[in-house]
Amino acid sequence: MNLSLSKDLTANSLIVWSELVKNMKFLTAYPVVFIFWTIFPIFWFIPFLLQGQAFVGGLQSPEFAKLAGTPNYVAFVILGGILNSYVLTSLYGVGESMRREAYQGTLDYLLSSPCNKAFILIGKALSESISSTFYALTQLVVCVLFFGIEITLGVVMPVLLVIILLILGLYGIALMLAAISLQSKQAHDLAHTLENVFYVLSPVRYPVQSLPSWAQMISSLLPLTYALIAVRSLMLLRYDITAVYYEILLLLIIDMLLIFLGFYLFNWMERRTKKSGSISHY
Repeated sequence: MNLSLSKDLTANSLIVWSELVKNMKFLTAYPVVFIFWTIFPIFWFIPFLLQGQAFVGGLQSPEFAKLAGTPNYVAFVILGGILNSYVLTSLYGVGESMRREAYQGTLDYLLSSPCNKAFILIGKALSESISSTFYALTQLVVCVLFFGIEITLGVVMPVLLVIILLILGLYGIALMLAAISLQSKQAHDLAHTLENVFYVLSPVRYPVQSLPSWAQMISSLLPLTYALIAVRSLMLLRYDITAVYYEILLLLIIDMLLIFLGFYLFNWMERRTKKSGSISHY
């Protein structure tokens, strides 16, 4: 039993690694695009600089601090944008990966392989996460140089833990989107809807306390909400990791639920579409 489990683990790890290498080769094959997405996100928070200047006459707001705990609105928004970038790459990059395989003419080979297809998607997800991390680092460097965020080793490790937990939960959602794309042949509209749900109902641009009560209830179900609260508490408010154990625990619980549902739904939908013959509709 242990030998069989070890072989399965090794085989699945090889699948993930192979898919990761393949997708990273795709990314690095177009360096201009890679450089563009490294620099372009910096322009995303420039409107908020101008907005803060126009509304409160500067980049600090005492009124904002009453809700957020920090008057540094720009750093608050930049950290929100950094973590939200992982949502975007998971929803679009991974959620629609099955459709992209169909466009490339490789879907039939992928579905006929004897491996668990969910691990192929995990490999794709890892490559998307690596690219998102590279893009996020450029924004973080700007934030450190110009907006007063201090990063120490004591902060880096807890923040990495929170980001990893966020990514795991997003993988579960991405597997669900990939499952839907097997049946509906298109997941873009649903991904776009979920993107707006995360953007509006998670505290990406504003504190969760500013939302109406019904929206706060929905926000409490989203992994991004707890990740943002924890990261901002660690980096902006300089809290210790023990102060955000509640958010980390809830994030872990949500992760386990989403990953279980993601694997179950994807494997179930794969069997269903193969049996019904709707796979051939691609």
